[in-house]
Order: sequence, then structure tokens, then C-alpha cells
Amino acid sequence: MRTGVPPEVWDHIFDIATHVPYTLAPEIFEKSTLIGINYNKRYHPALKAALVTKRTLVLVCKQWWHLAIRYLYRAIFIDKARLIHSLRSTLQNYASGKGAIPGAGPLGWWTERLDAVIHRSFYIHEKHLANIIMCLPNLAIISLDVELLLGADMDLHFIRNALRHIASSLRVLDWSMWPRYSDAGTLLAERWLLAELPRLCIFHSRYMPWTDGLIPQNILSSITTLAVDRMRITPGGASSGSSVEKRRASLREVIINTHREDLESWTVFMGLYGVFLHSVHLNHCDNYQNKFFRYLAMIKRSCPNIRRLTFSLTSFRNLTDGVLSLPPIEYLGLSMFELFHNNMDSEALFSVLVTLRDTLPSLRIVQLTEPLNVSRLLTGHYEITSKAMEDLVGCAFRVEDNDGNLLFGVCNEVFVFV
Repeated sequence: MRTGVPPEVWDHIFDIATHVPYTLAPEIFEKSTLIGINYNKRYHPALKAALVTKRTLVLVCKQWWHLAIRYLYRAIFIDKARLIHSLRSTLQNYASGKGAIPGAGPLGWWTERLDAVIHRSFYIHEKHLANIIMCLPNLAIISLDVELLLGADMDLHFIRNALRHIASSLRVLDWSMWPRYSDAGTLLAERWLLAELPRLCIFHSRYMPWTDGLIPQNILSSITTLAVDRMRITPGGASSGSSVEKRRASLREVIINTHREDLESWTVFMGLYGVFLHSVHLNHCDNYQNKFFRYLAMIKRSCPNIRRLTFSLTSFRNLTDGVLSLPPIEYLGLSMFELFHNNMDSEALFSVLVTLRDTLPSLRIVQLTEPLNVSRLLTGHYEITSKAMEDLVGCAFRVEDNDGNLLFGVCNEVFVFV
């Protein structure tokens, strides 16, 4: 296709047309508390939709192929087992100068993100996935939700070698959906992996057991955000009395799944590392056996430097089941992952905000982080929301929607067009 448009202009157009916010570094760090299933539900559909646009662009003509191919391979999304072999062959061929388009360089050079989401009992051999990773020297983000066939020793040998190969670029590793078992050899290999990834910032794991209570420094040397679905710590040689230098870590944020019976282990962990934390996210919160408020008490006791708290609740009514006593935070993120069944949830939410207005002078931002919650408050519960926003006018904190806009401003816009 011959046009008078300079290639750099087309390049800018392709960038805008294929960009998916919060899916590449550094934007993804703004969504660190979502990394895992919540993040995938929100952003995987957008990544898949963008792939359709990218494939269309590279098929227009040879010129556009050369201009758009970097965008096609910037974020690789594998959702079918049969794609593994074709992708591996394509990447290896272009890496060795044998690609279908003469003169094209290694396609894997452009890749910054890799998602593998393959269900329905398909098994992918560890070596095949490792071969793909080896072709992606600038890979920064990996998210795995697959069943891998491992070698006889179950030590992730091929994956370890592949990740070591990209250790200088890897920033985010999410395998919270894998492995689906807690084989001791695989878990030990996972620890070795962390020690070999010195620039990893965000790590989300399905299961993390520690027998001595103190995580080796080389594992937490660079990780700033740690999310663990199941934490199992047996107090042994370490205690909260261990010197701060021995516990020195880059860790600033943890994500805790409260639906697990891990409060005792998290209490040990927080006793050791809570002093470093600026942000804590409580996921899957309910108040069965007063669990939610017990976690809050642990945080308030163990995290003197905390500035941000986020809660993902089964119901906003959980917030009113007891006396809500929060540490002196500046930011509070709230979401409810079940549907609004009646006005009680919205009324409970705004009742809590009124309480925080009078009891937490340090608070500057309250953000409703789930788009469906915001939509529901501004439609089916608009009258309650509008009245509550009027009551909160002049308070010290902003009430924001999921995009960081003032909820009050959104209410006014909605009111104009109603």
C-alpha cells in the first residue's frame, strides 16, 4: 500500500490502535494489587481483542507487516495448545535468520509480555514453553495458567534455565494458577527460581511454605509486591525479634487471600516483614468468625509504615460488622465482588465513609476499584449515591471511581443526562 503518510506516523497510529492500558511495564505496576485472577478477568479480553487488530494490520501489505509486526509480538497470548508448536517454530526460525519474510530480524525481540492460558486438561511440555521463553530476550511479564508436563525430577529444569536467560528483563511473574499441586520438589525449585531473578518486582504464587519463618534475603532482594494464595509458615529459628538488617527486604506490598485459613502464618510473616510494608491488599474478605477484623488488627499491629489499604469484599456490609479501626492510611481501595442485591450494601458503604470522615483524618483518597460497583452505584443506586456524596462534600478525602475520577463529578454528569 503506497501512501503519502510517513512511516513514523503510521507507527504512532499502530501504537494507539493496539495499546491496552496497564498491561505493559511500567503501567502494570499501578495495578499490582490485581495481579492474578482479578487482573486476568479484567485485561485478558482486551489483550485478545487487540490481537485481532494486530493480525489485521500485518496482513494489509508488506510495508505494514514490517511496521506492525513489533506490535503483534509485543504481547503474546496463548490460549490453545496447538499454538505452542507453531509459535515456537516461528520464533526459532526468525531468530536463526530463516523466517518467511527475508531480512526480518528475530520477532521475539519485540516481546514484553507472555500469557499462557490453556485449560480443559491440555498438558504442555515444560520444554516447549521454555523454548518459547528462550526466544524472548526482553520479556518483562509472564503469566502462566497451564498444566505443564514436568521432567522426572519435577525440578522445573527447563523453565529455570529459560527464566535465567531473561533474568535481566523479567519484572512480573504470575503463576498463581500453577502449579495446581504442592509437590515438594516443585516448591523447592520455585524458591531457587526467585533467587535467580534479581530484578523481579511482582511475584504471585499459588503456595509458599516456609519452615523457619524467615525468608532468605536473596529471594526477597528485589520483590516489591508479593501475592501468595496460601501461606504456610512454621515458626522456627526466626522470630519478630530478628534484627531488621537480617530481615532487610525490598518488599513494600503484600496481597493476602483471607478465605484461606492462613491467619496464623500471615501473623508470623507480618511480625517479620510488616515494618517494611507501605501497602496491604486483603482479597476475598468476608467476616466469618470475625476473620476480616482479625486481619485488620494484625495489620494495624504489625505495619507501622502502612499508607495504603485495599479490600475486596463479599459485601460492603462486612465493613459494618464491627468497629472499623484502621491505621493512619492515606489511601483506601474498596471493591465488592458479589452483585448488589439491595440497598443495604450501598447504604453500608456510605455509612462507613461518614465514619471515616470523622475518625481517620489522614485519609486522602477512597477509591471504588471495581467498575461494576461504580456502574451499579451510579444507576440502580443513584439516589443513595447522590445523597451520600452531598453529605460528604467538604470532607478531607476524595471519593474516586475505578479510573481515578471524582465520583461526585461522575454523579453530576449522570444527573445532567438523566
